[in-house]
Amino acid sequence: MKRSFTPLVAYAGSDDDEDKDTPHPPSPPEKKKRKLPPLASQLTVPIPVDDPSRHQGRSRSTPHVEGQWAAYVYVPVSVGGRERRGLRRLVRRVVDRARERVPSLRVVETDESVERKEMTEEEEASEELHISLSRPIFIRSHQREDVKRAVKAIAKAHPPIAPRAVNTGTRFTASFAALAELINDERTRMFLCMEVGAGHDQLRALSDALSPLLRSLRQKPYYEHPRFHASLAWALLDRPTPQESHDAKVASPPPPSPSPPADTDTPTSECPSPARRQSPSLVAPGPPFPTIPGFPPDLVASLNAEFGNEIASGLGVFEVEEIQVRIGKEVFGWNIGV
Repeated sequence: MKRSFTPLVAYAGSDDDEDKDTPHPPSPPEKKKRKLPPLASQLTVPIPVDDPSRHQGRSRSTPHVEGQWAAYVYVPVSVGGRERRGLRRLVRRVVDRARERVPSLRVVETDESVERKEMTEEEEASEELHISLSRPIFIRSHQREDVKRAVKAIAKAHPPIAPRAVNTGTRFTASFAALAELINDERTRMFLCMEVGAGHDQLRALSDALSPLLRSLRQKPYYEHPRFHASLAWALLDRPTPQESHDAKVASPPPPSPSPPADTDTPTSECPSPARRQSPSLVAPGPPFPTIPGFPPDLVASLNAEFGNEIASGLGVFEVEEIQVRIGKEVFGWNIGV
């Protein structure tokens, strides 16, 4: 029987060689990719420009991050209305006297970042000082409600240690003791402040209660040895040389940071976690602003000699009944012990 033979391996023959020499038709040209039209201006988010001229020479110490909010927790001290007229006038006299020595001194504003020469009765009645219980902190949008709930729980869980009288309800009494000077963490501004004397322990308890919240947000707690105070005025400091900055960091840790001003959406303290992606922040040149090397060495001592007795008297006494948190430009508050 004749069997057909099928080779296990096929070898190229002459026909295959001929196929290789046959040219293939040219490939069609690639289609050009169309460029998408630009987005409408209302759909784009502009890159924020840090313009110091809009904030009396202050610059962002932390770049703007889309979806991130600056916040801080504090105790408000009203200096508005007839009943607080004495403290309000005392503060203005202190600042006016300090300006005689430091003309570039600027008043700390609690509701606007622009200093006003004249105020309406309604604006005057709403004037207040702030005593910080936290550093400026930075949170994401989804953390806003968590922060509000935590501060509300802290206010409710911390009744006053020693109420002045039964009819004061949940308030506790505190008072300012003396004037002081403090420098912010970045050493860009010096502040004239009134430090708290009586009530320090109660404020410390409230501040310490914030530590678990701050740790959960990866933010630094308040200072280990806090100096609770209300900032009255500030001045820009001369920018140190790189060598001076290095020597200052090696010599000692930065002093306690003053109460954040009204524009805490442009914070002046600790930076957010490096893991967060930061969008660029442009800096506008703006006009130059006067700076100083520091307050005159005898300024605070002379102010205390002139106004110390008034501050330590009844004018410096105030009631603490509420804790507030400012997130961006919104303020939320809860009464202590309620």
